[in-house]
Amino acid sequence: MTETTIIRQEVRPDKVNKLKGWMEEANDRKSEIIETLQHEGVKTESTFLEESSDGTFLVTYMEAENLQEVQEAFENSNYDIDIEYKELVQECLVDGQPVGNFEPLYHATNPDR
Repeated sequence: MTETTIIRQEVRPDKVNKLKGWMEEANDRKSEIIETLQHEGVKTESTFLEESSDGTFLVTYMEAENLQEVQEAFENSNYDIDIEYKELVQECLVDGQPVGNFEPLYHATNPDR
Protein backbone atom coordinates (compact mmCIF):
# COMPACT_ATOMS: atom_id res chain seq x y z
CA MET A 1 0.00 0.00 0.00
CA THR A 2 1.28 3.45 -0.89
CA GLU A 3 2.29 5.75 1.95
CA THR A 4 2.11 9.55 1.76
CA THR A 5 3.50 12.32 3.89
CA ILE A 6 3.62 16.09 4.07
CA ILE A 7 6.64 17.70 5.67
CA ARG A 8 6.57 21.38 6.66
CA GLN A 9 9.85 23.05 7.60
CA GLU A 10 10.50 26.67 8.54
CA VAL A 11 12.80 28.63 6.22
CA ARG A 12 15.21 31.22 7.61
CA PRO A 13 13.91 34.64 6.47
CA ASP A 14 17.26 35.65 4.95
CA LYS A 15 17.53 32.36 2.99
CA VAL A 16 14.19 32.30 1.13
CA ASN A 17 15.71 33.58 -2.12
CA LYS A 18 18.58 31.10 -1.95
CA LEU A 19 16.09 28.24 -1.46
CA LYS A 20 13.96 29.45 -4.37
CA GLY A 21 17.04 29.78 -6.59
CA TRP A 22 18.21 26.26 -5.83
CA MET A 23 14.74 24.84 -6.48
CA GLU A 24 14.64 26.64 -9.85
CA GLU A 25 18.00 25.11 -10.69
CA ALA A 26 16.74 21.69 -9.59
CA ASN A 27 13.89 22.01 -12.10
CA ASP A 28 16.57 22.10 -14.81
CA ARG A 29 18.13 18.91 -13.41
CA LYS A 30 15.11 16.63 -13.88
CA SER A 31 17.15 13.63 -14.99
CA GLU A 32 19.14 13.73 -11.72
CA ILE A 33 15.96 14.12 -9.70
CA ILE A 34 14.29 11.19 -11.44
CA GLU A 35 17.38 9.04 -10.89
CA THR A 36 17.35 9.75 -7.14
CA LEU A 37 13.59 9.22 -6.88
CA GLN A 38 13.98 5.82 -8.51
CA HIS A 39 16.91 4.95 -6.24
CA GLU A 40 14.97 5.97 -3.12
CA GLY A 41 11.66 4.39 -4.16
CA VAL A 42 9.72 7.65 -4.35
CA LYS A 43 6.70 7.69 -6.65
CA THR A 44 5.82 11.39 -6.32
CA GLU A 45 7.53 14.35 -4.70
CA SER A 46 6.36 17.97 -4.82
CA THR A 47 7.62 21.01 -2.94
CA PHE A 48 5.80 24.24 -2.18
CA LEU A 49 6.68 27.50 -0.47
CA GLU A 50 4.11 28.64 2.08
CA GLU A 51 4.15 32.29 3.09
CA SER A 52 2.15 33.03 6.23
CA SER A 53 2.06 35.43 9.15
CA ASP A 54 4.06 32.78 11.06
CA GLY A 55 6.90 32.86 8.52
CA THR A 56 7.94 31.07 5.36
CA PHE A 57 7.81 27.30 5.15
CA LEU A 58 9.04 24.65 2.75
CA VAL A 59 6.25 22.11 2.33
CA THR A 60 7.06 18.76 0.73
CA TYR A 61 4.55 16.11 -0.35
CA MET A 62 5.89 12.61 -0.91
CA GLU A 63 4.36 9.33 -2.04
CA ALA A 64 6.22 6.00 -1.76
CA GLU A 65 5.70 2.34 -0.95
CA ASN A 66 7.83 2.62 2.21
CA LEU A 67 8.67 6.07 3.57
CA GLN A 68 11.16 4.68 6.11
CA GLU A 69 13.17 3.08 3.29
CA VAL A 70 13.04 6.36 1.37
CA GLN A 71 14.47 8.23 4.36
CA GLU A 72 17.26 5.69 4.82
CA ALA A 73 18.18 5.75 1.12
CA PHE A 74 18.23 9.57 1.14
CA GLU A 75 20.39 9.74 4.27
CA ASN A 76 22.93 7.35 2.70
CA SER A 77 22.77 8.87 -0.80
CA ASN A 78 25.93 9.86 -2.64
CA TYR A 79 24.10 11.56 -5.53
CA ASP A 80 25.37 15.11 -6.08
CA ILE A 81 21.88 16.60 -6.04
CA ASP A 82 21.06 14.91 -2.71
CA ILE A 83 24.32 16.09 -1.15
CA GLU A 84 23.59 19.65 -2.32
CA TYR A 85 20.04 19.42 -0.96
CA LYS A 86 21.29 18.26 2.45
CA GLU A 87 23.65 21.27 2.56
CA LEU A 88 20.81 23.57 1.49
CA VAL A 89 18.59 22.25 4.28
CA GLN A 90 21.31 22.90 6.86
CA GLU A 91 21.80 26.46 5.62
CA CYS A 92 18.25 27.53 4.77
CA LEU A 93 15.92 25.79 7.19
CA VAL A 94 15.58 26.92 10.79
CA ASP A 95 16.45 23.54 12.29
CA GLY A 96 15.73 21.08 9.50
CA GLN A 97 13.00 19.43 11.53
CA PRO A 98 9.36 19.29 10.47
CA VAL A 99 6.91 21.66 12.12
CA GLY A 100 3.26 20.72 12.24
CA ASN A 101 1.66 17.31 12.10
CA PHE A 102 -0.35 16.07 9.15
CA GLU A 103 -2.53 12.99 9.52
CA PRO A 104 -3.18 11.30 6.17
CA LEU A 105 -6.93 10.82 5.72
CA TYR A 106 -7.42 10.12 2.03
CA HIS A 107 -5.22 9.32 -0.94
CA ALA A 108 -6.26 8.27 -4.41
CA THR A 109 -4.28 7.96 -7.60
CA ASN A 110 -5.64 7.97 -11.09
CA PRO A 111 -4.51 4.65 -12.59
CA ASP A 112 -4.19 6.32 -16.01
CA ARG A 113 -1.54 8.79 -14.87
